[in-house]
Amino acid sequence: MGVPAGEREGCAAARMWRGACGTLVAPGADDAWKLIVDSSPPDATWHSLRNCVAYQAGVWSNLLAKGIDDVIQPAAFKLAIVLRHTPSELVVRLLTDLLRLHPQSQDLTSYVLALLTDDEAQFCGSCARSASPSAPPAPAPLRDLQLFGDCELAGREIHSFIVVFILQEFQNLLAASREEYDAHAKLVRAEYSKLTQENYVELRVKVLNQFSQIPKLYHTPEFECFESAARENIEREICTLREHLLTGRKD
Repeated sequence: MGVPAGEREGCAAARMWRGACGTLVAPGADDAWKLIVDSSPPDATWHSLRNCVAYQAGVWSNLLAKGIDDVIQPAAFKLAIVLRHTPSELVVRLLTDLLRLHPQSQDLTSYVLALLTDDEAQFCGSCARSASPSAPPAPAPLRDLQLFGDCELAGREIHSFIVVFILQEFQNLLAASREEYDAHAKLVRAEYSKLTQENYVELRVKVLNQFSQIPKLYHTPEFECFESAARENIEREICTLREHLLTGRKD
């Protein structure tokens, strides 16, 4: 499979898509990619393929390169990472087309959809073990769900209106380098350009404060190394935003 239309060679999301579709021998992968690119926000906003999704793809690829144990459905897991911010109706259609010839088509589709829709991956392992033996097997194991949640760090522990409104842009960016974090923070601000500076800063500070109160940001041992950097970024941005409120700065 060549470089998908709409993306340059260097995009981690494009590389991940090519690799996953190649493994699954998915027909029409190039056409599917074009639909994903067309449905993605422009690169000037945080939720684009080249920003948010490419960052997630890069984090996961780097962890695999360091030797962590892979998930049970590696190619499907990568499809889910790329499809995370694609409209749900398009996701279902793409999976149906891409996996229609695969002998495990139904299981793979259920696995991807479980990753994309799960809100309870943080429940304790003992709860999972106490489930009825007669219950049908889960589409994705708890470890895979938690790894996917950690990879995007969507903050499933917090359910306030403020978080629903402005949370998703944080994702695994929390643990980025200072330069990367600050650059993407500017993209996030642009994405919410309709908010006044005062309203945006107040909402962002509230969300960051809720993040800082979470005892453990990441659920899996594989992501423990990100904890310190994430908390440092959170605290630094809170201080910067509070200074903006006091001084009226907008940079």
